[in-house]
Amino acid sequence: MNIEHIALIAQKISFAFEDQFFNENKRSMFNALFNRYLVPLDPPGRMEPYDAIILLGRQSPEEFEHMVKEMREKELISD
Repeated sequence: MNIEHIALIAQKISFAFEDQFFNENKRSMFNALFNRYLVPLDPPGRMEPYDAIILLGRQSPEEFEHMVKEMREKELISD
């Protein structure tokens, strides 16, 4: 998977998270997925979600794809 593809998806996820921030249900779904996939990469939580998503895509492309699939299934992001 190339970095441009990862970056576009990371941007899409970041924008969707910001757009849905005040929807408590969707925000909690995003946070649950971020906790599952991104916190292991950044335990202190210092990275912005965008940067952590890119790191996930580069270090663990299979987990990245699984996270994206879950987000699509939960209608947090579109295709």
